[in-house]
Amino acid sequence: MDTKSKNKRFAVPVLVVMIVSISLALLTMADLYHKRENLQENNYFQSSGFNRELETFAELVKKVHVDYTGYTPGKLDEKTANQLKKEHEETLRSIKEDNQFLDRIKQAKSEGDNEKVAQLTEEYSQSMQEDIAKATLHYQEQVNNRIAEKDAEYEEQKNSLTLRSGSFKYYVTDKKNNKVYTNLAQEPTEWELARYARYTINLPNTIGDLESINRTYQLNQLSGIFYVPKDPDGYSQIHTDALYYDSIRDRLIGELVLLGGTLLILALCYWYLPVSKTLEVPIVVKSLALVRFIPLDIRMVLSFILGITYLIMIANMRFFFLPIDGEHFFTLAFVSLFTAYLLLQFMEAWLMYNQPERFTQQWQKSIFARQRVLLQESYANRGMFFKVSTLFILTVMFGMSIGFGFVALIESSGGLLILSFLYGMFYMTVVFPYALRRLGLMNRIMRGASEMAGGNLNTTIQKVKKGKLSDLAHSLNNITMGLKHAMEEQMKSERMKSELITNVSHDLKTPLTSIINYVTLLKQEDLTSEERKSYVDVLDRKADRLRVLIDDLFDAAKMSSGAVELNIEQVNVASLLNQSIAEFSDKIDQSTLTFRVTTEQPKIVAPLDGKKTWRVFENLIGNALKYSMPNTRVLIHLAETEDEVILTFKNVSAYEIDFDAQELFERFKRADQSRHTEGSGLGLAIAKSIVELQGGRLSIDIDGDYFKVTVVFRKHV
Repeated sequence: MDTKSKNKRFAVPVLVVMIVSISLALLTMADLYHKRENLQENNYFQSSGFNRELETFAELVKKVHVDYTGYTPGKLDEKTANQLKKEHEETLRSIKEDNQFLDRIKQAKSEGDNEKVAQLTEEYSQSMQEDIAKATLHYQEQVNNRIAEKDAEYEEQKNSLTLRSGSFKYYVTDKKNNKVYTNLAQEPTEWELARYARYTINLPNTIGDLESINRTYQLNQLSGIFYVPKDPDGYSQIHTDALYYDSIRDRLIGELVLLGGTLLILALCYWYLPVSKTLEVPIVVKSLALVRFIPLDIRMVLSFILGITYLIMIANMRFFFLPIDGEHFFTLAFVSLFTAYLLLQFMEAWLMYNQPERFTQQWQKSIFARQRVLLQESYANRGMFFKVSTLFILTVMFGMSIGFGFVALIESSGGLLILSFLYGMFYMTVVFPYALRRLGLMNRIMRGASEMAGGNLNTTIQKVKKGKLSDLAHSLNNITMGLKHAMEEQMKSERMKSELITNVSHDLKTPLTSIINYVTLLKQEDLTSEERKSYVDVLDRKADRLRVLIDDLFDAAKMSSGAVELNIEQVNVASLLNQSIAEFSDKIDQSTLTFRVTTEQPKIVAPLDGKKTWRVFENLIGNALKYSMPNTRVLIHLAETEDEVILTFKNVSAYEIDFDAQELFERFKRADQSRHTEGSGLGLAIAKSIVELQGGRLSIDIDGDYFKVTVVFRKHV
């Protein structure tokens, strides 16, 4: 109880601390990951920025000491001077060989015009002198410009090297020229490097990202030591950058400590409030209830999008900087909101993992599942689905055609306007009337269904010739007819039940009354032995009659329920029929009837239960004896086909049959409706049930007083 009270009291603060700790830990891990290279000691000297500075300085050393070797300010090097002089001589030669004047002078000489020759010669001489003067002036300007450019470049390279000498110390040996280039008093020793150098590198060096300068030094046979002194001479950008990188490393070490602290806090929070207990916190329960209002598939997509956004945001968020101000708290609160939402989704996923039925229930309510069910229900009838889809598409196109029509009207586009008009006419004359016809049929179906539900079974829904709605109307009409038929059958069944009760009561009451009466007579004391024996004989007959009625009643009930075990075997139906006739030979001889039995074959075999089939024959022969008109013939014929055995009984009824032949199969129904005979009225019902249980069929045909029973047995199971 104390633990539960503690959890309820401090659950919310612990949750807040957990969420903030998770957010802070993720921000810290993201920053540590991005700046992981800065955790190395002297990490600045592994950076691309330092490599560029070192490469620039090494290139300056090479240019100043090698490329400008023997260079004298104010004077061109021999190669450049020769090149400019050669270009100047080419220019002078082209001036002297100006074909324009020379051709004209040559033509004047050929014409013998000496005066024109003298004039052209003088013009040519003046033009050549002017062009030579211009070319000479241009040549001198080029020389002066090249000298000025070279001097400026030399001064720039030398000054750049001098400015960087406070950041770098070097001692380079030129093996090609046997020279040493350095800004040190002497070659540094290992002890001096260990004492004064913060970072040292030898060039050329195949390790690192200095491929260009390494290749240059190898080609020029240069090698040496470059190092960054611990204490620079004056201002040094290298040392400033190194200090900045060191500060980043110190900050990252602090972040590692912070990460360890937040992870420890998270572990304590999880120990204090595990997931199972967190799910019981009221604010969490209410929040999860609110979240569940969002369909599961939307939540899954939203969680995925927010999760990606969350990771990208944390990876690119600027958080660790000084001084600490309100921006830090705003950023942490903003990230914590995302963390809280994703933590809720994690808790919900945990619940679904432990209770899979939760996932099933929520998935069934998701938009995807509902749309899937809706699509399946819609697509169950493909014809209707495609009709509705086509109607929807045509309607959308009608709306688009109206829009295009307005655009065409504004822009005076005749072709587009005509197409929009034609489609509009097609929609109004074909699609819209079709929809109205279907809507009218739907309204008729709804009205008809409403009347049917109100009990009016005579209602008929008018339908069109084809279509799924027409099929629906036809089905509803069939349902009405089926209900009417069912009601008629129910009324008939009720009538049959009443008759059944009356018949059972009458048939059981008659022998029972006789038994009671004769028992009363037997109680008299003054009876003679002959009278007593006569009364006992009557009691015996009535009791036997009552037993037969009860046995037939039970047999009929068993047969109609199908609860009968059949012993199927190959039975000679012809032999069984003859045996049945023989059993009734005494009664046949005592009657005035003549039995004519014909069989097509002496052996006609069918898979039957012999005892049950003998009962069928017994009932049919007994009925013929009871209900046939005296002094008539009973015709019995047995035949077979390839698949069936057919037995027919034909006789003339002694009683008028003024009812449907099928009613004879009803229980306690007799041809003798006055019930003077001793039949139970169950014989034909039992016989029909036995035949049908064996896969056959029994039918009755009546033509006036002519009575015919047909029994068909299957020859193959």
